[in-house]
Amino acid sequence: MKKLLCCFPLLIPILVSSILHANEYNYIYRGTRPLGMGGAFVAVSNDQNALFYNPAGLSHVPDRRLVLFSVEAEVGQGAYDAYTDILDVDTDNELEVAEFLRDYIGEYSHASAAVFPYYIRPHFAFGIFGTAKTNFIARNYQYPSIVVDSTSDAGAALGYAHAFFDDALSIGASLKYVVRQSLNEEYTVPDITSDNFDDLVEDDVQDGYGTLLDVGFIYRFEEIAIGQKNVIFQMGLSANNLIGSDMDDARDLEEHVDIGLTAYVDSWVLALDYFDVAGMIDDEDDPGKRIRIGAEYTFENLLTLRGGLYQGYITLGLEIDARYVQLDLLTYAEEVGTYAGQHSDRRYVLGLKFGF
Repeated sequence: MKKLLCCFPLLIPILVSSILHANEYNYIYRGTRPLGMGGAFVAVSNDQNALFYNPAGLSHVPDRRLVLFSVEAEVGQGAYDAYTDILDVDTDNELEVAEFLRDYIGEYSHASAAVFPYYIRPHFAFGIFGTAKTNFIARNYQYPSIVVDSTSDAGAALGYAHAFFDDALSIGASLKYVVRQSLNEEYTVPDITSDNFDDLVEDDVQDGYGTLLDVGFIYRFEEIAIGQKNVIFQMGLSANNLIGSDMDDARDLEEHVDIGLTAYVDSWVLALDYFDVAGMIDDEDDPGKRIRIGAEYTFENLLTLRGGLYQGYITLGLEIDARYVQLDLLTYAEEVGTYAGQHSDRRYVLGLKFGF
């Protein structure tokens, strides 16, 4: 099975996810901050993540920042368990490979990595990104096989937003040029143990590219006094992948429209989103998978705690920002079944940034 492990490192350097019978949403990049808040970010969107969530939020960026190094690594619980077991498997031996696959039939294994250096200032952001995501699942007890679903993207993103009516209404747009490679194939034990398995995987990779347009708005209501607190509410809407979602031979990106509501209370940010409100993603009709709820609390601009509910599962995030160095820790669960609560895949993310 070590040959199968070699498949994932092979896909990352050449920037080559949902499995055949699961329904994980397709995406390019998801930041640690939005995911820490349960994915609820449409009406927040006041940092570099606005390029992927809602470009209108660029009007609310507080200051400028240049990040020269930004890397995130993510692994699912299933992938970690499989990796520790694979090390003892002779990948040239069909019996050992078959037994290993039988032990993991129905288990979902996920790993991903991303780089995203960027420059951001009020109203404007630019970034260069590279991401790779791979999912594995074994099936068929009698004749074991493994489904490999991998997607990688490389490209650049540019966004601008402008505020109107005394900064109450922000309207923004972003463009992303994406070069995509994807793989969705099933491999048998003879395939995996063959001498040309790496070549077989490389031949199955599909290529594509596209220029994507996102547009959005955020409306900021006047400050409201609730008890002893002054609360600022914001409502946001973002339409994503309006053009260029056809990735040629590679896996296409779906158009979707998302809405969100956010409240700012002292050092707290509270957010609620509904993903794909227009039902444009045909294979998804469960509301539980589309609801995102999150909160964020910041201590002295140094330590930020985040939590939320993403597809019905708890998310937790921690950020330490020392200005030039930023560390992010995150755990969340992805629903890989057809409805919320069916089958979750718990994941752990480490992010590191250097910039000024």
